[in-house]
Amino acid sequence: MNRVNATLLVVAATAAACAKSGAPATVPTPRVGVFRFTERPAQISQTIEGRILVTNDSVVVDATPGPCRYDNQASHATGPIVYQCADVTLSFDRFDPVGHAMYRTSTTVTERHTVCVRYTTDASGHQVCAQTETQTNDRQVPVTGTLHMETVARPD
Repeated sequence: MNRVNATLLVVAATAAACAKSGAPATVPTPRVGVFRFTERPAQISQTIEGRILVTNDSVVVDATPGPCRYDNQASHATGPIVYQCADVTLSFDRFDPVGHAMYRTSTTVTERHTVCVRYTTDASGHQVCAQTETQTNDRQVPVTGTLHMETVARPD
C-alpha cells in the first residue's frame, strides 16, 4: 500500500471514529471510506481514474489526470463538491458522493466541409462552382459521464 492510500485509510478511520462520538447529523451521513473509479470514455483517448476519500463532511480526490485541486468557485454549500483535475472536472453530490459522482471534460472533433473556392458562369448565365476544396474545422465537444465507484476500504 503506498503512502497516499495509507494516509487516506487513516483519515477515513479517524473521521468515522470522530463521527460516532459527535451529535446526530441533520443530513444523511454519506458512506465513509476509500473508493476507486476507472472510466474509459469512448470519445477520448485518456482514462479517468483515481481514488476518493469520503468522510462525514468532505471528499478528498487523488486522480489521473492530475494534479487535482478543490474548486472553490464551483463548489457551493448546498451544491456538489467539485475538483479540477487537469482538464477533467469531477463533481460529487454533497449528500451521496459515492452514488452520485460525475466527470466532465471535452474533446476536439475535426469536421470536414467541402466548399466552393472558384465560381464560373455557364452557357445559361448561371453561376456554378468550378473548383472545390475540403476545409477542416476543429470544434470542442463536451464529454460527460458517471463515475462508478468500487470500495477500497471502509472503517469499522
